[in-house]
Amino acid sequence: MRTNLATRAGLLGVASAAALSLASAPAQAAAITQQAPTAAAPSTVQRAAAAEAVFGQAAAKRAKWVTLKHESKRVNNWSVVWDRKYGHRVMQVKARCWGKGQTMNTAFEYRNRWGAWRIMKKAKWPCDGTPRYLRVTNAGHKKYGATFTLSHRQTVEYWAQSYG
Repeated sequence: MRTNLATRAGLLGVASAAALSLASAPAQAAAITQQAPTAAAPSTVQRAAAAEAVFGQAAAKRAKWVTLKHESKRVNNWSVVWDRKYGHRVMQVKARCWGKGQTMNTAFEYRNRWGAWRIMKKAKWPCDGTPRYLRVTNAGHKKYGATFTLSHRQTVEYWAQSYG
C-alpha cells in the first residue's frame, strides 16, 4: 500500500490509540464490573469511531464537478474565457441554444504559453435546447475558452466545468 506523510501520521495515531486502549483494557474491565451499568464508560465502538475520525482527517477530498462559469446571452458570435482550477485535469464546456432549425458551431480552446489560442475540439450542434458537451481530459493549461458561432442571433447558454 502506498502511503504519504499524512496517511502515515493518521495510521500511526490509529495504531497508538489501539495500543493504548488494549493496554488499559484489563484495568477498565475491572472498573466497569465494579461500576453500575448506567455509568458512561467509553466502549470499544466509541474508541473505534474516534480512531476512524483521526484517519478520516488524513484522507483526501473527494473529486467532483465544479462549475467555473455559467452565462446566457442572445448573440450570433460569442467568445468566453475562464481559468482552470489548480489540480483539476478534466475540463468541459456544456452548451445549448434555441433557434428555428439553426446550428451552432462550437470550438473549445486553450491558450498556450506563448499566448496563442489553439482549438482542441470542435462541434456543430443543432439549436434544439438540448445541452451538449465538449470534454478534454489531462488538461494542464491555465486559460481555457469557447467560441459559439451562429448564422443569426439566438440565445446561447453555456457552463464551463472542471473535475478534480
